[in-house]
Amino acid sequence: MIQFFSYEQCYKHYTKRIMNIRQAKIHGETIVAKPVLIVAIIDAIDNNVFTNNQFVINDWLEGRYKMLMSQYAKNSQFDDTTDIDKPFWHLESDGFWHLNYQGERQGKSRTPSKAWLKEKVEYAYFDEPLWILLQNKEWRLKLRDYIIEHKLSDDHWYDKMVAEELGILAVLLLAA
Repeated sequence: MIQFFSYEQCYKHYTKRIMNIRQAKIHGETIVAKPVLIVAIIDAIDNNVFTNNQFVINDWLEGRYKMLMSQYAKNSQFDDTTDIDKPFWHLESDGFWHLNYQGERQGKSRTPSKAWLKEKVEYAYFDEPLWILLQNKEWRLKLRDYIIEHKLSDDHWYDKMVAEELGILAVLLLAA
C-alpha cells in the first residue's frame, strides 16, 4: 500500500528520516558511510545498474561507494575509509533500508563480513514509497543533492561544529 499521495510528501518524509540516520563517531568525528551508500545507490539507479528495488554489493556499487567515500570522508578522520559492508548492514537499523535474507539471519551484535553478506543476504531494498520516489529522475536528483548538502558537505560539518561550540558556550555562560 502506498501511504504517500505526492512526491513532495514522500520527499519530506524521507529527508527527515535520512537526517535522523544513526551515524557512528570515532574521535568525535561522524562517519559518513551511510549517507555515502545511499548516494551510491541513487547513482546506481540513475545509471540503470539497479532497475528493481533489490540492491546487492556488486563491483559497480562498490567502486562508486569507494569513490564517493574518498571524496566525502574527511582526510583527518580516518586512515582507512569504511568498507561497504558496514553501512550495507547497519543502515537496516534506520528503518527504511531492509535486508532480505537467504536462510539464517545473523544477530546485530557485530557487522558480518562482506563475504557473509553476499552469501546470506539475497538483496537489500528500500521502503516502497522511497523506491517510487527514486524512480522519478527529478526527485531522485533532488534527494541526492539534499543528502550531499546536509550530510556530506563541508558546510554541514562547519555548521554542526559551530552549533556544538555555541552549545558549549551557552552551558558555560549559564554556569557562570
